Amino acid sequence: MKTTFTTACKVAILCFTLLINTSAAAQISMGPRINTYSQDFNGLPASGTGVWESGAYYFPGWAVYRSIANNLITANNGSGNTGGLLSYGATGSTERALGSIASANAGEFMYTLLLQNNTGTAIQAVEVDYTGEQWRLINISAPQHHLTFWYAISSDISGFNTTFKSNQGWTEVSELKFSGPKYGTKGTELDGNAADNRELLRAVLQIEVPTGHYLMLRWLDSDEKEADHGLAIDDVTVTWHTQPQMMQMPAPLPVELAYFRASASKEHVTLKWQTASEDQNSHFVVERSHDGKLFESIGMVEGKGTTVVSTNYTYLDLVPLPGTSYYRLKQVDEDETYTYSNIVAVTRSVTQEVAVFPTITSHRLEISSGTGVQQVMVVDAMGRSHLKEQYQSAITKYSLDVSRLDSGTYVLVLLDIEGKRHVKRFVKQ
Repeated sequence: MKTTFTTACKVAILCFTLLINTSAAAQISMGPRINTYSQDFNGLPASGTGVWESGAYYFPGWAVYRSIANNLITANNGSGNTGGLLSYGATGSTERALGSIASANAGEFMYTLLLQNNTGTAIQAVEVDYTGEQWRLINISAPQHHLTFWYAISSDISGFNTTFKSNQGWTEVSELKFSGPKYGTKGTELDGNAADNRELLRAVLQIEVPTGHYLMLRWLDSDEKEADHGLAIDDVTVTWHTQPQMMQMPAPLPVELAYFRASASKEHVTLKWQTASEDQNSHFVVERSHDGKLFESIGMVEGKGTTVVSTNYTYLDLVPLPGTSYYRLKQVDEDETYTYSNIVAVTRSVTQEVAVFPTITSHRLEISSGTGVQQVMVVDAMGRSHLKEQYQSAITKYSLDVSRLDSGTYVLVLLDIEGKRHVKRFVKQ
């Protein structure tokens, strides 16, 4: 029997299109039935200019804030080098991306997406996927530039800090930081849709959004050293999970991939996936790529054949590639027919600001941080919080008692004094 991968509500989401409206709703509703939202920015102007005032909603949920007053968004194919808010894409094409060039005259920019939890229960995890694109290489003197990613949670829609004076209230997610791939050569226009000028970014935020609360995501384009390159974001997808939704998998169904995730540490990359049910599933082939196009097989994991219960799988890439890698699963049936999963990307950092040891323990975790940690939280693979500690002042070394946890794999989430988020995994024996 030919097996297929499906994701709950995927078809419905692909058919769901948002229309531009000057009176667009202030936030995206995170509902209990449809748990995914997507934006491709193809409603941005394909030529000339449009009006997008600072703090106004161009699409439902999407606002842009500027450090210097202006209300224009300009269509650009990468040839223009004037600072401002930009609708990037090929000339005349309706395939667009939201971007900007920060400068002393144009100021700095933040793109924000506002969502509200209307599921009726607490959201325990939020997955964020998007594509970072570079459309302009400004000059030979400019170093690599970045779009940083942050999130904030508030019970009040007006409780978010949208100024450029500080990052108070925001938490940075380094896994979702887009670093422009081109720099150090003379200025030129680039095709941001070309594979070597774009990057797929993905992360699972192990956060709790209480029912009725608001979640704001932001991409920050700061005025960096030298003239800025032209960077943009495209194809943003946000998926949210509550405990009941994560635990209640319908059965029986055709083979269904509930999720496929990748996470990186200094030593290895961990791949995790879950099936809701399986029908004549022989095995999975784990494939890896350095560019998201050419894949090679790096391992195999046996399937469960036919089953109507959820099954969790884990694979460790013990010799991962440096920088960004792309992974996918080749699911093979007993009759040797096969199908592929979605592609996930992960970036391994060359530095490790926070150290946690041992990674396998029965009693305590030792935590050390050069920048200092102010909050520690332990969650399980389902996103449920088991421990949470807040400190009045930042700590650089701390011993965390995990002896009361049940045996299993957990995620340790730490927030440092600069608002940066660090994620470490450990096994409780």
